[in-house]
Amino acid sequence: MAKKLYTESDVRALARGAELVLGADALATPAALDAAFERGVRVVYATKGGASAAPAGAHKPDCLWHKVLANDGNYVVEVKNGRAQVFALTPNGPLLVGTDSLQTHVGGKS
Repeated sequence: MAKKLYTESDVRALARGAELVLGADALATPAALDAAFERGVRVVYATKGGASAAPAGAHKPDCLWHKVLANDGNYVVEVKNGRAQVFALTPNGPLLVGTDSLQTHVGGKS
């Protein structure tokens, strides 16, 4: 039976750069997700059918969030007045990836 709750200590027990697959009914604590980010552990969320939450071919090029999720990296998201700006952290400083809001969001559900 798969684990239902993953904590920071569970993530710290994994090797750096490992992958943590969360089953459809599993949760990870905020501290566990912070530790995963810090240790380079990739967190994969499974759906009820057992597949990952973002199956191959799900990329929607007009959707900012699909664009970000399709490209590994470090990002900063700033939200003000219902509008999000996403910046990629590059060696030359933050680079604006795009903006989105609920009113203009393109992409819908995965």
